[in-house]
Amino acid sequence: MDFTKIIIICLFVLFFIFFVKYIILKKQIKSFGRQVESRKSIDYCSPITVDNFDRDIVALAVKLNEHTDIQRSIDMEYKRSKEQLNNVISGISHDFRTPLTASLGYLQMIEKSGELTEKNAEYLEIALQKNTYLKELSDEFFELSKIENGHEEMTVESINLSNLISDFVMEQYDWMQERNISPVFNIADGIVIKSNPRYIMRIAENLFSNAEKYAHSRFGVSLADDEGEIILSVFNDTEESMEIDIARVFEPFYKPVSRNKSGSGLGLYVVKCLCEKLNAHVSADFDEKNNFRITIIF
Repeated sequence: MDFTKIIIICLFVLFFIFFVKYIILKKQIKSFGRQVESRKSIDYCSPITVDNFDRDIVALAVKLNEHTDIQRSIDMEYKRSKEQLNNVISGISHDFRTPLTASLGYLQMIEKSGELTEKNAEYLEIALQKNTYLKELSDEFFELSKIENGHEEMTVESINLSNLISDFVMEQYDWMQERNISPVFNIADGIVIKSNPRYIMRIAENLFSNAEKYAHSRFGVSLADDEGEIILSVFNDTEESMEIDIARVFEPFYKPVSRNKSGSGLGLYVVKCLCEKLNAHVSADFDEKNNFRITIIF
């Protein structure tokens, strides 16, 4: 065999070796990519594995596993800290609500007695307003801690949403009549959904409570079945002086700029959290009559 043939054979062998190593490397990179992608889940615990024992590839796998372990520890510590904080908030809220409810009850009894001077009656009204606000705030904190801890079992039942929303509407007539509010109700009959009853009740309570706080002269509710999508809208007009940032209404503690209205700033945030739990879509906008509107699609 002459020297030229030997050179050609050697080159062919080298080319074949490099080609095989290239194929193996590509395969390993794809495997790394799949395994790294799986690490988006905190619950994924398997280490990154290698298909060959190339020193550099093994070293890379070791570094990736070390990084994954550190990140998982940080995530788990954050989760534990958040749960502890929520438990503390829940405990404080629970302990806070009991004496606050009693205090509010005594103040209401004093108000009904009618045995107060005009000035003291004014002071009592302020105390009632402040206690009511604190009661609302503690209730929202307590609700949030339960939602975010996720300790409650998510039971699902058939709910006649038409009847439930109609009952809530009937409960609004006192304040609507007192403030001369024009009602606009369009609630379709027989709409039934499968969902969590307590979450649906809480969503409705917060939507109607928000409308009661801020409605100026109009308040409306619509419920319809649009080709399988159940659409609930609660809307109201507002005072001309009120400024609402639509992009922020579902943020915790966000309150519209108003001279006369106040709230905890947590009601619509709780609605958003509950809708996420139920896989429902919630949004806010102004309709064609410039009413502030919250829409939920189940």
